[in-house]
Amino acid sequence: MVSRSVVGLLLLATTDALMVHRGALPSVRKLSSTAPAARPSLKALRGGCTVASLSAAIAGPLAIPAATGIAAAAGSLAYIHQAYIFSLSYGLAMAGIGGAVLMSSATPLLRVHAALVAAYGVRLFGFLFWRQSFHPSYDGMARLKALDKTPPLKRTPIILSTAFFYALMSSPLLFHLKAAPLVGMGASTSKFGCVLAAIGLVYEAVADQQKSLFKMKLRAEGKPDELFTGGLYASSRHANYFGEITFWVGSFIAGLPALVMPGMPLTTLLRIICSGLGLSGIVFIMLSATKRLEAKQAEKYRPSAAFDEYFLSSNALLPKLR
Repeated sequence: MVSRSVVGLLLLATTDALMVHRGALPSVRKLSSTAPAARPSLKALRGGCTVASLSAAIAGPLAIPAATGIAAAAGSLAYIHQAYIFSLSYGLAMAGIGGAVLMSSATPLLRVHAALVAAYGVRLFGFLFWRQSFHPSYDGMARLKALDKTPPLKRTPIILSTAFFYALMSSPLLFHLKAAPLVGMGASTSKFGCVLAAIGLVYEAVADQQKSLFKMKLRAEGKPDELFTGGLYASSRHANYFGEITFWVGSFIAGLPALVMPGMPLTTLLRIICSGLGLSGIVFIMLSATKRLEAKQAEKYRPSAAFDEYFLSSNALLPKLR
């Protein structure tokens, strides 16, 4: 059932490209006429053709299926450990999609947007790999093995459906690629979105690092677990989640001008659906995780005046001004 839904949504997503006027897409003949006739270079024989094909796919009619394929390749790590689909694979998927758009980018603003998505993925993958591999006190492998509840081959549906979700999350960037270069108010809106995404990226990175270093120090010293209330967490109890939401809202805004196609209501509707599903999905996940962690922390730490004071002096997500 999940596989059929993914296939159906993929087919729906591809109709966006089919509705775009043919004149808006460069033809193969036009592209080839600008390139000098020459024999394939050694670089092309060694992989340049693959890179070019990937760039063409991500910039062409099948952008969302191509992004889904990139994410699915990253998601193959879930065959090793099931939980990787939401951690290491998540980072690799965004690094791959952002990198593919970056290779296809022709305008500075689009390159910034693509670089932000790629940097988000690289940062997340690097952080999770560092925490899991170089800090044994984190017990990362034990936690991963405990979550391996589905046989490897039966993980394919969740890999494919999650890969499609990651493609939807990155779809504002994919549509930005189709609409570039943006001008006027559209460019200004996209610039604002990029700035917001950059703030979210840095905020989440700092929050992740602060909390992890604190927890690892406690374990290394043999001390009981404590709630981290310093750094960015002094005003936001789930600062890393706030940073992630900020990043994806920023990416959505950066691609927002590209969602609207003048005189093409069906294309606009399909792009809004794809981008809206991606953004609302990750926001829902972050809000659900916040609610779940709030309940867990209250159950564990609430019989404490210090916790009550911290609860009153901070917000769950949005940093509380004092």
